[in-house]
Amino acid sequence: MGRPVVPGQTITVVRGRNRRPHLMLSRRKACKRLPTVGRQQQIRILPIRRVPVPSRRKLDQFAMLPPGQSPSNRPRGVTMNKQDNTSLVPVSAQEQMTKPAVKTWRPVIFIGFLVLLGFFGGFGGWAAVAPLGSGAIAVGQVQVASQQKMLQSKDGGVITALHVRNGDIVKSGQILVDLDATQLQVQVNLLTGQLWNFLGREARLRAERQKADSIQFSDILLEARGRPEVAEIIQGETRLFESRRAALRSQLSLLERRVAKTREEITAHRAEQKADGRQLVLIEEEITAKRELVEKGLERRPRLLALQRQQAALEGSIGNRMALVARAEQSIAEITFQRHGLLDEQEAEIEAALADTRDQISQIKDRLTIANDNLMHSKIRAPNDGKVYGMRFHTVGGVIPPREIILGIVPVDDSLNIQVRIDPADIDVVKVGSLAMVRLTSFSQRTFKPIEGELVRISADVVADSVTGPYYEGEIILNRDRLADQPDLELLQGMPAMAIISTGDQTMLEYLMAPILRSIDTSLREN
Repeated sequence: MGRPVVPGQTITVVRGRNRRPHLMLSRRKACKRLPTVGRQQQIRILPIRRVPVPSRRKLDQFAMLPPGQSPSNRPRGVTMNKQDNTSLVPVSAQEQMTKPAVKTWRPVIFIGFLVLLGFFGGFGGWAAVAPLGSGAIAVGQVQVASQQKMLQSKDGGVITALHVRNGDIVKSGQILVDLDATQLQVQVNLLTGQLWNFLGREARLRAERQKADSIQFSDILLEARGRPEVAEIIQGETRLFESRRAALRSQLSLLERRVAKTREEITAHRAEQKADGRQLVLIEEEITAKRELVEKGLERRPRLLALQRQQAALEGSIGNRMALVARAEQSIAEITFQRHGLLDEQEAEIEAALADTRDQISQIKDRLTIANDNLMHSKIRAPNDGKVYGMRFHTVGGVIPPREIILGIVPVDDSLNIQVRIDPADIDVVKVGSLAMVRLTSFSQRTFKPIEGELVRISADVVADSVTGPYYEGEIILNRDRLADQPDLELLQGMPAMAIISTGDQTMLEYLMAPILRSIDTSLREN
């Protein structure tokens, strides 16, 4: 509650809720409740008719005047006392009230609000437009582009010679290790001899089928004719060819002679038949004449009968000659058929033998190819230029088990790429052709900068790994120009590496809002 005031009493002028300092007084000096505000100033109450409310600025100017000094222009609403002609002035320090002044935090809060508004507003605007690169992290290691070569023996064997050791630089095709090949060489020689035999037989049969005068041997035999066994094969097949040809010609000649003899017999029979025919004609004429004489009684009948007997004998002889000719012609047909049968039989025999020989040649060639391949693999050769590492056998006479790895070759001139493992969770944003920044973790991060590269391959399916979990295999090709900018950076097979594969650009605001949007997307769903 307020309390009454009297002239000469010191009171406090305060700032009301309308932020204007005011003083409510009546002529009867009635007291009114004064509102409580922060800023205070003590003044002395004089008997006045009415005190208009001055402005804050004028009141402050008036309050700051020293005691006993009147302003030339008083604030509006402040008048002088007519009784004592004393102006309204601030009280002295001894007259101030013992109640301390109340301070306000409104300016501080207002300034802080402006600072926060500027900070968050500026940060939000920057976050909405500032580009922010995103990427998927993949770990891996340095690998040769064509991969390292691990050499092994399919069938194993006994080591007879070691020509290299770990760290040696070798050339493509260079012999590294010799294995015992005695049995393999014997098998190759046996199959080669069989092949030569069948090739010689094939050439002979082909010449017999073509009825050639000589044998045309294959190039394989002609190239190896300097070897004693090959020369013997050629001579043996040549002799057999000539003997078989002579036997065939002898059989054909015999048949031809039989045909010729039969033809001569036919000629003789036909000549005798012709002679008997002429005699028969004469006898028939004589019989006709004798019959007329017998009828006239001028000739005896027995003479006529004798002529008739001669006629019958001649007719029988002619018929016999005709039968002999027919039989001879049949014999010629049989001989001709026999001749054709002999030729056909020989041709069929040649064709069957030739087919069997060619089948044997094909089988022997296949077996010989396998034997030669095994013999060739008894000498372990370098598949390409490179450096030897990881030799597992160092003793001459040692036994290498079948399919056991003997040593490895690391290409020295081949390019080195980065083989990385991509998390399956990032496979939807990682694409072939994406830019990648590769950092070799073996080197100092302050000395060597990341190397730019390109993702060129992603495996078609996920690779299962019980230790590290499933992953997609990727291959990154390093930029040679960027690699050349760091000459002290030497890449070696197996170095660990970490790659950040670019997956696109987004703003800072999108990055910050992504988890919130995902949470909203997964939460606002009905069970």
